[in-house]
Amino acid sequence: MGRSVPPSARALTALSLFATLGTLTETAEELGVTRSALSHRIAELEKRLGVALVRKVGRRISLTEDGERLVAGMGDALDRLEAAVEPFQRYRGQIRVSTIATFASHWLIPRISQFQARHPLIEVAISTTTRAVDLKTEDMDCAIRHGRGAWKGLSSTLLFRETLMPVARPDVVARAATSAKPANSAKTNFAKIWHGTPLIRARSRFADWSIWQQHDRTLAQRRIKWLTVETRAQALDAAMAGAGVALMDMAYITTPVDEGRLEKLAERPLQLQTGYYFVNVPNARTLHLLNHLRDWAVEAARPFRTA
Repeated sequence: MGRSVPPSARALTALSLFATLGTLTETAEELGVTRSALSHRIAELEKRLGVALVRKVGRRISLTEDGERLVAGMGDALDRLEAAVEPFQRYRGQIRVSTIATFASHWLIPRISQFQARHPLIEVAISTTTRAVDLKTEDMDCAIRHGRGAWKGLSSTLLFRETLMPVARPDVVARAATSAKPANSAKTNFAKIWHGTPLIRARSRFADWSIWQQHDRTLAQRRIKWLTVETRAQALDAAMAGAGVALMDMAYITTPVDEGRLEKLAERPLQLQTGYYFVNVPNARTLHLLNHLRDWAVEAARPFRTA
């Protein structure tokens, strides 16, 4: 014998809500249906179960004993079912974005309110990971990726090229500059500040300081004291805590530099061939929404394209 199909969750939800609110009119309004449609749902449930679930008492409609027993038996089952299903439901106006944690924390999230103000009906869900998600098979609409912009089968739009700039807390710079500056000189050579000051490197960006050493040969000639952390975000936190000199992208340090919490230790940043790109599948189902997010991101990134 085959298993019987359980009653409709919509009908059970309607009955449970009616038990809470007490009137068909309020229940229908809460569910966003007409009173007639609500009555039809309950009638179909009664037909399916073979018992009367509601009855008319005077001018009021109330639950029968069988109706009360069914609602009591369900308990919080409907709430648990809704909680289980909710993560898999997609709001049609939602964009799911994948990117790395540092970019999300230090560039995207501080600016996302600008996009929300411009497009209040579009919902953004940001997910962070160190791997490149497969936009064709995973439940992500777009990504902001770091690289050279060549990803097969994907559309990519450059936001800005990556840069490297050494930074440290002002008191660290002042303390090191005092010891580095000759008594008869009013000018400080920032390269000398690094002598004896820890350089902060992230395991996730291990090549950055080697790239900078090729650019600044004076640094390569010195014995270096390292402070090694896991991520670039941690390197930035360490620099702002006064632990040494960190090598950062200009996009991540604009605010702390403007606020005087960090000081740049080079006249200009070193620009790399890699950059940050807005990436999506060309025929994405949410393409009309993605175009709004991409255009905003390109506009927001404009100051950093000439960093």
